[in-house]
Amino acid sequence: MADLAFWNGRLQRFGHTGWADAATYAYDQRLRLRAVASLIDTHTAARRDKALDFGCGTGDFSALLLTRFEAVTAHDISQAILNTARQRVPSSKLRLTTDPSAALADGPYDLILSVTVLQHVLDDAELQSLAADFAAALAPSGRIVVLETLAAQGSSSAGYLKGRTEVQLCSVFERVGLVLLTSRGFPHPTEAPTAEFSRYRRRLDVRLLGRMATAGVAAARRRLDAIAQRSAAKDDGVLAANAGPTRLLEFARAGELQSRAESSDV
Repeated sequence: MADLAFWNGRLQRFGHTGWADAATYAYDQRLRLRAVASLIDTHTAARRDKALDFGCGTGDFSALLLTRFEAVTAHDISQAILNTARQRVPSSKLRLTTDPSAALADGPYDLILSVTVLQHVLDDAELQSLAADFAAALAPSGRIVVLETLAAQGSSSAGYLKGRTEVQLCSVFERVGLVLLTSRGFPHPTEAPTAEFSRYRRRLDVRLLGRMATAGVAAARRRLDAIAQRSAAKDDGVLAANAGPTRLLEFARAGELQSRAESSDV
């Protein structure tokens, strides 16, 4: 994966670990939260005891999970990033750790969430090992939800990213007894944007505030966040997207689904 210095550098420059462009991040992060919340709300497992936010960044998704689960463990490789997450999400029900083994050992989990993390695992063997760890930490009726930007064909590496196709990624999970339950499209801000995002991005005030916020002007960032929040809230395209490279994938244990199918046949 990209090293600690890389992620600490992004935190220091942007205040988070997402898109470098402030205008894109302010909008896209809200769409990601909406899409993940929608999937969780249609999650078929009965238990909502414990969730894992693997690669939690500065805590937005951990905060979301806390509204739906009794306890959340959040993992990131950077203590500085976790310190920021703790400031933003000061809940006693949230456990933060830089140790991936400790995070996984805190299961079993009813939900394991990983948002644009697996594409930063460049080594295929390391990714396969991580999938096995996810499977071992998953409750019998639990789900694994990942949001990933995928490659159109084959595998491609660029710096700190490695794109894999949906088939390749699903194969990694299938080898550890997990099967794809649902696959939903998610808009990509440059390759497959929603119409509402395109209108937002063309606004003169958004372009100006975006440059200022990216340069670190706090007042511009606050104003941009307010505009992005209003625009993203009315963006119905986020749940209808099906084109582009980004997918929201939900995995379950193959055995659990087989048991359910057999029960329905009785």
